[in-house]
Amino acid sequence: MLKRKFTVRETVLLLFMSILFLGIFYYLLVASPVNEEISKCSSQQVPVEDDISTELIKASRKKKMLDEMEQSAGEPQGELKPYNNLNDEMRELYQALEEAESYNISFSEARASGTIVRRDISIAFQAGSYEQVRTILRNMANSQFRCIVKDMDISASSGRGESRGMASAGAVSVSVMITYYETTVGASDTNGLVYDKDTASGDSEETME
Repeated sequence: MLKRKFTVRETVLLLFMSILFLGIFYYLLVASPVNEEISKCSSQQVPVEDDISTELIKASRKKKMLDEMEQSAGEPQGELKPYNNLNDEMRELYQALEEAESYNISFSEARASGTIVRRDISIAFQAGSYEQVRTILRNMANSQFRCIVKDMDISASSGRGESRGMASAGAVSVSVMITYYETTVGASDTNGLVYDKDTASGDSEETME
């Protein structure tokens, strides 16, 4: 076998080709798969970060709204009407719920203690944004009839979308109870009233200014 010594040019060329092949090998088997995996992880991280930001915004708005309603809750406001004022109360409730996407209303029996009548109405509704929820709850609380809004629970869906201003991503679900107060004084008819036991026995007399 003949042995020939490579020239400097051939040696440089072989070294260059070896480095080139090693580079291609490294790119195809190592660098490219790693870069693809990094890109995939980065693309998955962005939606997760968006979800976290959206949920934080929702939680902040919910807390702010609940704080506002708790501050305004206190003593009942509005005019104390004679029993039975249900038709006018419901007409006002329907007006307050006009911005809701859907709602469900359930009633408890009107109960009398002394001359004061309490009527609890449970309401569950959905709205498209926290701003709409705030408007609906504010309209309920600002009723012309004596009432108090309480037992609020607010939750939002996890759908992603635009979140600008007070608009939220996804529908907002709310459950709330509103208690209307009426009086038996001046009532033309007390049919349907449930009297508390102490009132029925004549041991209690309650009034509301």
